[in-house]
Parts: sequence; C-alpha cells; structure tokens
Amino acid sequence: MTTDTALEEKTIAAAETFAAEKDDEALYVMLGKQEKALARDPSLATQPALDPDYDSSHMGLVDDLKDIGKRIVARWSRALYDLVCGGQGEDADRKKLMDALNVGEAATIGAVTALLLGMAVPPPIAAAASVVIVRKFLMPAGEEVCLFWGEQLDEA
Repeated sequence: MTTDTALEEKTIAAAETFAAEKDDEALYVMLGKQEKALARDPSLATQPALDPDYDSSHMGLVDDLKDIGKRIVARWSRALYDLVCGGQGEDADRKKLMDALNVGEAATIGAVTALLLGMAVPPPIAAAASVVIVRKFLMPAGEEVCLFWGEQLDEA
C-alpha cells in the first residue's frame, strides 16, 4: 500500500466519522478552523481528522469561521461540479461518482473525498467538505444530479 493510498483511506474514514458526528453548520465552522490552523502550520495537512480547538486570538469570530467554511465548500463544490458535470473531467471520474450515488451516502462521500484529494485539496479540508457537498448538492438530486447541483451552485 502506498502512502497516497493510506492517506486516502484515512481521509475517507475521517469523512465518514464527520458525517456521523457533525451537522453541516458544525462542519462549516470546522472547515474555517482547519483553514486557519493550516495557514499557521501547513504540516497539519497530513492529519485528515483535524478538528482544531477554537482559539479566538488566532481564528477570529465563530461566525467568520462559518463564513470561511461556506466559501471553502462553494469553491470546491464548483470545481468538483466542473470536473464531474462540466466536461472538464474524465469519464471515469463521472462514472465513479454516479455509481457511488446509486450505492448510498457513505459511498458517495468516499468518492467525493477521493476526487477532492485528486484535485490537491488538503486531506482535512477534503474530509469535511465532502460531507457537506454530498449532503447539500448530491444526495437530494438523485438521477438529476448535474442539473440540480448546477442550480444549487447558481443560488449560492
């Protein structure tokens, strides 16, 4: 097993844990905290389950962290949408995601996490953002995933 495969597996496992334990609002705040922590210490990027403690002196207000988290989700959701639905990606990427949607939420979170990692998203960000992307954009869409996803991105 290569290091990349091991890190991908750990990141997918972290995403599954986040999905089980956190709602979207908590994930937005966590993404903001992760972004601030990674800016201060880039070596933390190798910790997929990173959930930094809140430190107002370095992180600012919680509402600001939530806004940062929402921007992170919007950014990577748009990039992922372009990859999967916009014709910029491989047919294999699109097929992998569509197949995962037919299996269920956990499989879809795993597929989205892997795709985000392939786009060089840091593992902690990929683990948390994938859960929100799946819950907000992909699972509600069913078979109409690209149409629904695009409409939701336009509203965001």
